[in-house]
Amino acid sequence: MKKCVAALVFAAILLCGCKTNTELSQNASVISVESSEESSSSEESSTSSEPASTTESTSSEHRSTESTSSESIPTTYEEKYPYGLTSLGIVWEYPFDKELSYDFASSEVIKGLERNYGRTGEDFGYEGEWCAIILSQLISEAGYDIYYQYNPCDLTIELLNDGYAHFYCLRQENYDSLVEWGLQNTDRVINTTREEFVPKRGDFICYLWTEEAEEYNWSHIGMVAEDYDGTYIRTIEGNIGAGRDPLYHAIEARERFYDDTVIGFIRLDER
Repeated sequence: MKKCVAALVFAAILLCGCKTNTELSQNASVISVESSEESSSSEESSTSSEPASTTESTSSEHRSTESTSSESIPTTYEEKYPYGLTSLGIVWEYPFDKELSYDFASSEVIKGLERNYGRTGEDFGYEGEWCAIILSQLISEAGYDIYYQYNPCDLTIELLNDGYAHFYCLRQENYDSLVEWGLQNTDRVINTTREEFVPKRGDFICYLWTEEAEEYNWSHIGMVAEDYDGTYIRTIEGNIGAGRDPLYHAIEARERFYDDTVIGFIRLDER
């Protein structure tokens, strides 16, 4: 998401960047995620969750990650996935066939993403970047009294100021931007490191893409789908997909590095 700079609400709707902390009312044109009957078995502009600064097409992004040759099995991440930027991520098969845990405060939020897996921005009626708005909506439907927010910075501020969550911060500039744009409950920010913090299923994960790091502080937000195993972070996220048009981005699963593109985690508290 973009650095926190003052902007019109209209621009905040179009961009998934951190611009203002304006409290936006619930949009009646947004389809209720809670009432969706879509099957879960289907499968930040450069504020798009997956910037199109890559030559990969949609079809290549969705290509199988299985080795096509039994004689040449890739042994490193670079060999297995030689093409993508970290922001593009790697498509992985969401483990719907496993017995998934829901013993955490954000369980209803991740259930909502799972239930709507594969649905696009167009399906929901969103008109701009929507990685944060989909989570805002699901958090609200789970009983947390928050306004819908259109970017990760404002969503983090909202949750912390309302006493609903803690932010595990990996980057000083992101703490500074939270304070600049309205964070009052600074005691709810916990400064930590990648070595210390182990992501858990149900955490909200915040990103700053490498190609945006010189200009912005926030790029994208999703959810950790599996406890971190020391290799890659596996997620479920809204507003992801190749290309720049968020109408055709979807809720999908990704596998990513736990590197400096990850700038923090929000852990929701029990109500």
